[in-house]
Amino acid sequence: MMLLHEVDKPGSDVDEYVDSLDAILAHKMEIISLLRGRLTNFRDHLREEEILSKKFYEQRAEVLDVFDLNDKDGFNSDDMQLLANLPQENLVKH
Repeated sequence: MMLLHEVDKPGSDVDEYVDSLDAILAHKMEIISLLRGRLTNFRDHLREEEILSKKFYEQRAEVLDVFDLNDKDGFNSDDMQLLANLPQENLVKH
């Protein structure tokens, strides 16, 4: 606004106004370009986080399926058989 006010004065240099306005616009375009680059980077990080989160929950579901936590003690009959075959000194008592 200040530039426009200055150009309205008698005897002002219109070429100086045009050059100054061009410099301001170029600077603003550079800032916008940098901001868009950061936005693209942020978007990429969001996509990566989404992929990693999906993998985490898929692996978590697989682990829960392996241990079948619906059983009373968290062990199924195959797990109990494996435990029964271990030497007693290797078992930790709770």
